[in-house]
Amino acid sequence: MKCLLQQVFERLEKFNLTLDPAKMQICENRITYLGFELDKSGYSPSEENVRKVTKFPVPKNVKKVQSYLGMLNYFRHLIFNFEQLAQPIVNLTKKNSEFIWDQKCQDAFNKFQDMMLTKLTLKNIKHNEKMYLITDASKVAVSGILMQKSNGKFVPIEFYSKQLNPAEMRYPSIRRELYAIFLSVKHFSEHLYGREFSILTDAKPLSHHFHLDKQPDIVARWLLYLQSFSYSIEHIPGFSNPADFLTRVQEETHVNNLKIFSIPNGMNYDNIKSHQQNDKETKEIIDKINDNNNVTCKDYYMDNNSGLLMIKIKPRIKHLRNKHIENKIVIPKSLVKTCLESAHGPHFHTTRTFHVVKKNYYWKNYFLDTKNFCENCHECIKNKSKPTNTQFEMISKSHLAPGQFIAIDIVGKLPRSYNGKFFILTIIDHYSRFLEAIPLPNITSSTIIKALNQYFARFGIPKIILTDNGTNLRSNEID
Repeated sequence: MKCLLQQVFERLEKFNLTLDPAKMQICENRITYLGFELDKSGYSPSEENVRKVTKFPVPKNVKKVQSYLGMLNYFRHLIFNFEQLAQPIVNLTKKNSEFIWDQKCQDAFNKFQDMMLTKLTLKNIKHNEKMYLITDASKVAVSGILMQKSNGKFVPIEFYSKQLNPAEMRYPSIRRELYAIFLSVKHFSEHLYGREFSILTDAKPLSHHFHLDKQPDIVARWLLYLQSFSYSIEHIPGFSNPADFLTRVQEETHVNNLKIFSIPNGMNYDNIKSHQQNDKETKEIIDKINDNNNVTCKDYYMDNNSGLLMIKIKPRIKHLRNKHIENKIVIPKSLVKTCLESAHGPHFHTTRTFHVVKKNYYWKNYFLDTKNFCENCHECIKNKSKPTNTQFEMISKSHLAPGQFIAIDIVGKLPRSYNGKFFILTIIDHYSRFLEAIPLPNITSSTIIKALNQYFARFGIPKIILTDNGTNLRSNEID
């Protein structure tokens, strides 16, 4: 300790920096800093902040809810599964949401109070030891836990969890697993950048998806970002994955998003019966049945209870024709649109919409009509995402900073200079457009590496280097 203090004071003296003794704490076993109590083993919320949270009264309006969530949010990285626990309370702050403090909100409030009283503690990160990132994804959420080993056991450094939006929920399962890795690495990037670490996941086939060939734009962007890190993928069984719980417990929230669609007035029995009587085609069939002249329409019949025109649909498979007969209501042309609007209310795809239609209804060419209706639905067309394949990333300046993205190229061969140089290595910073030109005697990989190291020593190592894929820029030495 004495040696470390000596180094600190010498550095302060060298740069003419002064300290106020009244604001210094030296040789303390435990200190309070920025709302946390820190010691050699880890950190936890300070007693004062714990008291503020636990003494906070039950919120009576949206403003009080926002204040409470603001306090909790400061400690979210210490709380396991924070987003799911806070969801009932967060819902009260949404636009056009009615403020009703129900039992779910009270249970979440009590849970947070109890957790704060148990003294949430996370271990300090040890930068000289290996890092492990454990990730998982479910249908509604992704999660990650940054961990290290202590005495052969995993200990958490920080938690991360994110609820998926409706578009992300529709990703295939393997893409959600990759998305969990991308988001977790991005969240913990300050700890992971520039060091080797292991990613533990229960998605065994994921290793086959870490290539750029024929990937959608969004996946290619994730993979290109991950290429700037040094990691290995390890498979662990789902029951051994602690991150699995962060996502699985959130699947209950999906139930709250279900919407019950009622049958519109146009599809009640009386209205269908009226339209059947007024439609030329269905009226003709009804008349033939009433006159016992239904040879040409023998599968049709009148239902005795409802008085509706029905049809018997037999399976196409011969040995099932007399065993699995389905009885369906015949829909006249005037009600086809109403029927399709009802079935397509949740904006399902064609197959699922047709499944809803054929469960109870029938008309000629009803699959083709369903297909055309779904394909021409204005809402579906507007919200449909159309990913394209790519092998490169479109990078926006707004997400970069000077020195993070450079482009390099070779100029030459040029006439020999006075000191024997024939080529020029050009380096352009994508953000600032700063140009660096370094003369080279040759363009071997070792010469280019030496020139780049000189540049990196002055400006730092960039996150992205853009090249024209010349052979001397793709050698094993460069990699």
